[in-house]
Amino acid sequence: MKRRDLRTAVERLNDGRLIIHPTESVYGFGGLLDDVPLELLEDLKNRAGGGFVVLIPSAESVAGMLGRVGRALADAFWPGPLTLVLDDPQGRFHPRARAGDGSVAVRVPGHEVTRRLLAQCGRPITSSSANAPGAPPALTVGEALRAARARGHELFALDCGPLPGGRASTLVRPGRSRPILIREGPVGMLQLEAALRTGGLDGPARSFGHGRPREDSSRSSQPPFHITFVCTGNTCRSPMAEAVARRIIADEGLGGVTVGSAGTAAWEGMPASEGARRAAAEAGLDLESHRSTLLTEAVVRSSGLILCMARAHLASALQLGGESHAHLLSEMAGWSGEVEDPFGRSDKIYRSTLDEVAGMVRVVLLGPGRARESGRDPRRGRGRGAGS
Repeated sequence: MKRRDLRTAVERLNDGRLIIHPTESVYGFGGLLDDVPLELLEDLKNRAGGGFVVLIPSAESVAGMLGRVGRALADAFWPGPLTLVLDDPQGRFHPRARAGDGSVAVRVPGHEVTRRLLAQCGRPITSSSANAPGAPPALTVGEALRAARARGHELFALDCGPLPGGRASTLVRPGRSRPILIREGPVGMLQLEAALRTGGLDGPARSFGHGRPREDSSRSSQPPFHITFVCTGNTCRSPMAEAVARRIIADEGLGGVTVGSAGTAAWEGMPASEGARRAAAEAGLDLESHRSTLLTEAVVRSSGLILCMARAHLASALQLGGESHAHLLSEMAGWSGEVEDPFGRSDKIYRSTLDEVAGMVRVVLLGPGRARESGRDPRRGRGRGAGS
């Protein structure tokens, strides 16, 4: 890449335009945190609602926002594939860059070219994967350019050759005392724990949970961390996942986390399907009071984590603003594939689906070790182990 390319990229950014830039793994669409580029990015990604990841030149860009936990993690892993979700009570970042709860997801990128771009630009930029909604992120500039053109945008690109791909960045919310591991990624659990010990924050009170806070909500002023499970009609898979999660939360005494479910094509107020109700009842779970809810932008924005049964559901959640916190349930649990729809099929299929969903939910909420300890007791999250 030539030096003048960086100058051109900075000029485009300062003119309020978007560019294509590299990250450690894939190419991204980026722009300054101003009205015009953020509107362009929302159009390019065919979504609204903000919550874009923000790339910053250094930890000093968020001085006063990190806290002790965030500072320890930033010192250990920045630059690199760790995204920190920080509270922004003073509104230092543009509203469209913040999530519905007012938080902002930031990181110092590991790619040298992007760090040089930030240094020369002198301001943070957005970073949203360069791809059409629902398509894989671009590993080459050619793929990124085609994705932009498909939405009617011609962008300048910093071409750094093919990128390696891989998992999205690890996503952590440091919190005021205890961190929340929202999404596992290249930075693993043991590395995060070691960084806290190095930073003098050792002890079980500061250990990581999987997508949930470990704080007792009765002693915290922070709102509950809400998880929404998503399927199509919100009458089978996602209600079963919600019921399993409620049971786990009650059995384990998990304070500070709430759960719900929604459907991408749900008719509001419909009961769970008969097959789902029968399978749930056999497992000691209650779906009799369930009523379906449509997945909307408001639901997406009010959720800290959105777990989807299939890629089509994930695409809908992304379009509604869930880019930073919507994922496939199977991928979050370390499994592969999608959860197939049991609607209209036999009771055996419904039981198998509940078994599958429960295993995944338990891994996400408690981690693979605790999930294996539970065996196949349906009332504690029955499920096959990963790889079965």
